[in-house]
Formats: sequence, C-alpha cells, structure tokens
Amino acid sequence: MMVAVPKVSIGLPVYNGEKFVTGAIESLLKQSHSNIELLISDNFSTDGTASLCRAAAWRDSRVSFNQNLRNIGAAGNFCRVFESATGKYFMWAAHDDLWEPDFVSKCVAALEAFPSVVLCASDVRFIDQLGQPVSERGLRVVGGKYNRLNTFKRDLRRRVSELTRELNWYAVYGVIRTEALKKTGLFTGNYGSDVILLMELLLQGETLILPERLFHYRIQQKSAADQLRDITGDSVSVKKTTPYTDLARSLLGVIENANLSDVVKAELTDDLLANVSRKNRRWQKLIVKEHPETGHRSSFERARNIRRLLAPEFVELNPSGRIQFALEERWSRVNELGAKIRRSLERLTGQ
Repeated sequence: MMVAVPKVSIGLPVYNGEKFVTGAIESLLKQSHSNIELLISDNFSTDGTASLCRAAAWRDSRVSFNQNLRNIGAAGNFCRVFESATGKYFMWAAHDDLWEPDFVSKCVAALEAFPSVVLCASDVRFIDQLGQPVSERGLRVVGGKYNRLNTFKRDLRRRVSELTRELNWYAVYGVIRTEALKKTGLFTGNYGSDVILLMELLLQGETLILPERLFHYRIQQKSAADQLRDITGDSVSVKKTTPYTDLARSLLGVIENANLSDVVKAELTDDLLANVSRKNRRWQKLIVKEHPETGHRSSFERARNIRRLLAPEFVELNPSGRIQFALEERWSRVNELGAKIRRSLERLTGQ
C-alpha cells in the first residue's frame, strides 16, 4: 500500500521583487518534495514582479498567482498567502531567499516522525546581494549571532524562555503544521510579528532546527522605522519607534492571554523579564536606548527599571519573583567581582 506524500503549501508574498523573485521561485519548484503548491501574492508592485510571477504560474500548474488591488502591507500579504493554503504543512518563503532541494523533504520527514514538533527549519547560510556567503565581519553589522530556536525535547518553560535568550530570528521560515498556524494570530501590524507568532507556536509544541544549512537567507539592512512601514503598508513617516520595548510587551501579552494556569504564566513572565532586562545584554541595551530613564550605572538597577517599565503590576504582585531576581543579580555581581580580581592578579603576576 502506497503512503500518501503530505502536501506542503508554500506562501510567497512579494513586493517589488523583480531582481530576486525568479530565483526564489525556481529554487522552490526544484524541491525534491514535489507535492507542493506555490501560492504567490504580489502586493501591488510597481516594477516587473507581476509579469515574472504570472509567467511562472503559466509554466507550472503548481503555481497560483494573485495580485492585490492595493498595498496591504507585508503583514497583510503574509496572511493573504496562508488564506488559500490546502496542505497539511505550510511554509512562508521570502522572494529574495533560496533553498537547497531537500529543505522541504527533510523538514516534512522530521514533522512526520515527531508529532510534538510544530515547526521544523534548518540552520541558515547568510548571503549577500550577489548570492555570496556573508563574511563574519558582515554578520556583525546585522547583529552577529542569531537565535536558532531549537527547542526539541524541551518542556514548555524551557522552550518559551529560549525565544528571548538571543535576538535575530529566522525560524518562522520553516515548515509548520497548518493546524498549529490556524490557532495563532498569524502576522499582525506589530513590530516583530514573526517573533510573536513564534511565541504562539512554542506554546503549542517544540521547534526542531536541522543542523544542515539548507536555507539561504539574503541579508537586507533596514531600520526599525522602515520595517514598520513595510509591515503596515503605511507610507507616513514613523517619527519615534520603541520596537524592542513594544516587542517585549507583545510577548508578555501572548503569555497573559494563553490558556495556562496562573502559576505557569508567572513562571514564563519571570523568565521573559529576566532575559530582556538582564541576561540578554543586547536586548537590555536596546530598551535602555529607547527609554533612557531606565539607564543606571548598576546593572541591577537597570534590570529592575526595565522590569518595572514592562510589567509594573506583575512586579508588584509577585514578590517571590523579585526575591529570586535580586538573588540572581547579587550572585552575578559576586561573579563579576571575582573575574575582576582574577584579572588583576594575572596582571600582577605577569601571567
């Protein structure tokens, strides 16, 4: 008896992507997992994107093409391609990225093997405008390290905490269970809506990141204001943005609205606050930059100010969390002092 090969719906939202979209389409149609449908939605492009996409749909019956009558924003267009998906699994594809031929097949195999996994992706190879690998120096310009978000075999608390441990997320471009996506809010007009979506998925199950670099992500540098304009489709200038503060608050909101006990919500909230206010130094610095009043010479005071900024009521109502936070900070101070003493002794002894 032949086993049916799961259908995978691939959504490709695009706007003014004529430079790269043909390469992305060809890369997707060459997947070894052939039971796919490629759903392209052009967000009212002003270049030759629509013509290229129509030609692809004419050549291959697995491709369907839609053009919006106006620019509905990147978030709306990402949701649009999901609306007509019919596959057991779904993946979003950016118009300027590339994939190895076995990306989909290996991700599907993992999802079929592990029912607890809701999303499977692979490690990332970063490329430049010419498709060449980006150097280590080039990666530092866009933030260096990225959050792999491999939460396989981890419990709820550990996998949710992993989301805010590091910045830079790409896992949303993995293969996802369609039924799991239907239980989320998909993409919204908020900054970091992909991260918010990942949080909603983590509340449902694990994410598995394959160790092979099967996904080629093309780096495009944009400011937070430019990203917000792309997300919403609003051409009005964004005068002041506090993206990382807003993102932290949105993630706290996802936890608060989740169907979980108050005890579990408190644990997840404490972990998130600890990450963005102290453990994740880059996130801490970004929030201080957005809210200078939270800055302080003492790392303990900075972290406490950020916690109060993000969740004042929670901080006041959860004394046990405050005590644990204070103890961890003091232990961190002891470790920092010990490190300074060791460095001083090494200088004195000439080691």
